[in-house]
Amino acid sequence: MAKLIEENKPYNPKEVESKIYEFWEDKNLFNAKIPPEKEVFSMVMPPPNITGALHLGHALDLTLSDVIVRFNHLIGKDVLWVPGIDQAGIATQNVVEKELAKKGTSRQSLGRENFIDEVWNWKKNYGERIINQIKLLGVATDWSKLRFTKDENYETAVRVAFVHYYKKGFIYKGKRIVNYCPRCETAISDIEVDYIPEKGELYYIKYFLEDLKEFIIVATTRPETLLGDTAVAVNPEDERYKHLIGKFAILPIIGRKIPIIADEAVDPSFGTGLVKVTPAHDPTDFEIGKRHGLEEISILEKGKYLNENALNFKGLNVEQARTAIIDELKKENLLDHIEPYDHSVGICERCGSKIEPIISDQWFLKTKELSEKAIKRVETGEVKFKPERWKKIFLDWMVNIQDWCISRQIWWGIQIPVWYCSDCGELIVSVETPKKCNKCGSDNITQDSDVLDTWFGSALWPFACMGWPDDTLMLKYYYPTSLLITGFDIIFFWVARMIFSAIEFTGNVPFKEVLLHGLIRDKYGKKMSKSLNNVIDPTEIIKTYGADALRFSLIISSSFGGQDVNFDIQKVISSRNFINKVWNAGRFVLSSLSNSDEVDNSTLSIWDKWILNRLNITANKVKDDIVGYKINEGGLSIYNFFWDDFCDWYIEESKINLNKFVLKKVFEASLIILHPFMPFVTEELWQTFRGDSDSILNSNFPLDIEGSSLIDEVSLKEVELLKEVIKSIRNLKNEFSLLVNKDAELFFTSEKEENKEIIDKNTDTILRLAKIKSFIFSDSPPNNSVTSNVQDLNIYLPIQEISNVKKEVEIKQKKLEKSEAELKRLKDRFESNDFKSNAPSEVILETKERIIAIEKEIEQLKSRLKELSNIF
Repeated sequence: MAKLIEENKPYNPKEVESKIYEFWEDKNLFNAKIPPEKEVFSMVMPPPNITGALHLGHALDLTLSDVIVRFNHLIGKDVLWVPGIDQAGIATQNVVEKELAKKGTSRQSLGRENFIDEVWNWKKNYGERIINQIKLLGVATDWSKLRFTKDENYETAVRVAFVHYYKKGFIYKGKRIVNYCPRCETAISDIEVDYIPEKGELYYIKYFLEDLKEFIIVATTRPETLLGDTAVAVNPEDERYKHLIGKFAILPIIGRKIPIIADEAVDPSFGTGLVKVTPAHDPTDFEIGKRHGLEEISILEKGKYLNENALNFKGLNVEQARTAIIDELKKENLLDHIEPYDHSVGICERCGSKIEPIISDQWFLKTKELSEKAIKRVETGEVKFKPERWKKIFLDWMVNIQDWCISRQIWWGIQIPVWYCSDCGELIVSVETPKKCNKCGSDNITQDSDVLDTWFGSALWPFACMGWPDDTLMLKYYYPTSLLITGFDIIFFWVARMIFSAIEFTGNVPFKEVLLHGLIRDKYGKKMSKSLNNVIDPTEIIKTYGADALRFSLIISSSFGGQDVNFDIQKVISSRNFINKVWNAGRFVLSSLSNSDEVDNSTLSIWDKWILNRLNITANKVKDDIVGYKINEGGLSIYNFFWDDFCDWYIEESKINLNKFVLKKVFEASLIILHPFMPFVTEELWQTFRGDSDSILNSNFPLDIEGSSLIDEVSLKEVELLKEVIKSIRNLKNEFSLLVNKDAELFFTSEKEENKEIIDKNTDTILRLAKIKSFIFSDSPPNNSVTSNVQDLNIYLPIQEISNVKKEVEIKQKKLEKSEAELKRLKDRFESNDFKSNAPSEVILETKERIIAIEKEIEQLKSRLKELSNIF
């Protein structure tokens, strides 16, 4: 780095970041101490899929985590951050199947054992690429503790959990409705279903009543499923159809008699208000069927083809069946009409196939008792949600939690530890693989072919990644973890399940706090997707702008409120510019300190005292912000201090009155405060200034600045007055488009002698930093001037210094009109009931503050226009 500065080179992240990360790893700086010597801080990394590539969601999650991890290193804690990768059952199987297809084969051709061998080979060659991409971000995670959710020890932990639940009566096998992907041939969880808009059709079908003299009209988007109808339902409050309740209708085409029932789940505004009930192929209908004791008739085989229950339509796929059913309804004059209908359909997020809800024999975990324990721990504050509003959302979901379908009909994953004896029918549930039936002694036993839902294993992550069920030192010293950071979108599918699993198996909560952040969207607020062509690859951003720039842009774009983050590449560019500012400041400081001894820190100028005071305030503000998880505010605080206070004010002043002790002290302290946010450039600069190879990560966060005891209030007030005076002069010049070096002469007036003394004492500073030739103290203001006020001091710019007053009036009049229009728009929005009811509290506050700012701006414009109009 010293060489780069000597060569007057701009900062180049490509020359810095890879070597710095190697340095950190070689020094084992991220490795946890076991046993720890100090207070501990621990986290686990949400394990990314082995099939995945780094995306902006990962980048946000990891960056926020890394800021907190590095901060805890700097305040002297022993830190453990456990990394991991997830087996990603369905996703991994799909990827490997596509690779096999390219070779002209399939998993079915290979067989289960050979296929799993292929997956392990794929994992060995490609599966950990995301780890290398994560390292590009500079995360301080302990790679020596890297865990995989399908390694041998972890699989044992999952089996132990399954057997425990089964013996306790919490796991059972039964027929229920599930989301089924016909392409992947498995049940999938709700989180694995995406919903897309579809321009479909609503079919209005005649169902004759039992006496065949009259008919009712039922609307549906899926006419092919009527073959499995077992009722027609109405809302009990729908006056139009109360007379039908208890009667029977004849199922079209099939001729089966089905009851007309009343259920509150029916939406009277949908179609005609009469709906068909197909319990085996619709989640809502399934629940209706349970309440009314309806038969469940499955007509689909693996969600693909109609089965024997479909009679003459057996063997048709879903689309073929729909066409055939419509043709038959038309033939029998049972189709009243068809109309366009826009709705959402569920698709498998892995392969894009339409989801079919089907009745299937699956393994389930009872969750009621587990959720009750989790609710109690959250209510008593053992787990705190940040922001706190997620606590209520979590509790509401847990109160209404349904049993969890934990089985998947795929090959890659942790196979369910259940065996069946073909001779006596015994069911064996065991952690270890049995060699024979424990009832009859037969070795003719077969393991259940299903695997466990990936989320079942992931629910054990906070303690299983530390070695559970063994009583390890990691668990002893670092569990429960201090904090979990993740996106709010998996609060139910992962966070909730981790909480009740941890309580069940360890007796403790998995983490003391959970910080939920928003999702990444594009700069217009749209969800990122390949179809919209708005997906951004973070690794390409890192290659172009550097990891520090990406990290800092994500930090300042995020919010504690958990709102989604609108990603804008311009923010990355601005962050890169800031990093260059830090680098160039380092060049100045290093050159200023070369071949010179530090001065005595007992003699401090007013600017020295002021910058040390600002540094103290900033350090404590950043500390409080990180501790309070307002990480974006912490980033903005150090940004404003470094760019504005240190570079634009103190360095500019120190170019004349240089105090090397303060310059170095403030710069080094700034590097430490900046380090959690932008670790690479700060590490490189730190080692250069220290002249050794010790890492900045081993330094102490600067909360007690040397020399701060010499700070006095008089000096601070003096600097603040000077700053305001200089800014006011600059603003006057900018407002009226005066050239920077124009020889404008200004006039000051003040009733306070104290102000005059401060100005006189610091004349050179004012002239140099405000870039003016001279100013005059006057007892009375000059005529025909525009003014600016700073405390009890008035600054006057004579009108002869303004080249075109009429033009200035026109410009300000247009600004006034624009500001008044914006104020009206914001006030209309702010006062609307929808905004007050639905907008997040942070957005409401921002809008209110913006209204106040515009009102002030309008007041200033009107005052200035009045001033100018009096001149001509």
